[in-house]
Amino acid sequence: MNRSQRRAATKVMGKKGMEEVSRQLMQFGNLPDACTTCTQAFDKKDKEMVLSWHVTVRQDAIHLFCPECMDKVKEIFDERD
Repeated sequence: MNRSQRRAATKVMGKKGMEEVSRQLMQFGNLPDACTTCTQAFDKKDKEMVLSWHVTVRQDAIHLFCPECMDKVKEIFDERD
């Protein structure tokens, strides 16, 4: 992110919002090496894998989910509705 992009984002989100985004981005270096649910291996260098897997950050915990596990979660939520 260059200087003008940071300034524009700070105007929109405020300083505390930018600090929160920055903190979350720093946590991506701590991504797990496998799916949180099924322990399927995750290759950080595989572009297709990076684009298809889902990452959630809750408080200070990072969870990584493969597409199959995300499909199962979506099915469960669809059944509830």
